[in-house]
Amino acid sequence: MGSGAGRVSAQGGEAGRSASVDAIDRAIIAILEQDGRRSFTAIADEVGLSDKAVRTRVTALQDAGLIRIMALCPPGTLGHQGVFLLIRVRKHSPREVAKSLAMLPATNHISLVSGSHDIYIDAACRDLDQCMEFLDAVRRTPGVDTLDPLLVRRMDKNEMPAPSVG
Repeated sequence: MGSGAGRVSAQGGEAGRSASVDAIDRAIIAILEQDGRRSFTAIADEVGLSDKAVRTRVTALQDAGLIRIMALCPPGTLGHQGVFLLIRVRKHSPREVAKSLAMLPATNHISLVSGSHDIYIDAACRDLDQCMEFLDAVRRTPGVDTLDPLLVRRMDKNEMPAPSVG
């Protein structure tokens, strides 16, 4: 996001669980997706609640693990190397392997996927040396069978997708 404005990420919480999200919560999330720095007072004016009620709802959504408010910055902006990994798992549960891989510091996002691979990772390393160390750590993780790394040469879009919440 070019302006550097804060963004909101809606997610399924710790275990992908769903929570009760009503139309007002969805409206608040939509506003925060456009500008995560928007004041509770401005949001309250749009959704017809008090700023205290908006603050309470946003805090509840955060506490439930349904949203995170953050700044997005392409790794290259900071001189870092972005890398995407497609991983096949063998003789282990993909969920357990994903949990192990999530502990690696360079990992930003990790997903279980369908198709010819089991796990997708989005990572950022400060340089190519750290990237090689990261790839070696992934290869040493029990259950990792094959690894297809994709080094990011240029990122043309860096936004969280609009979620389907509720």
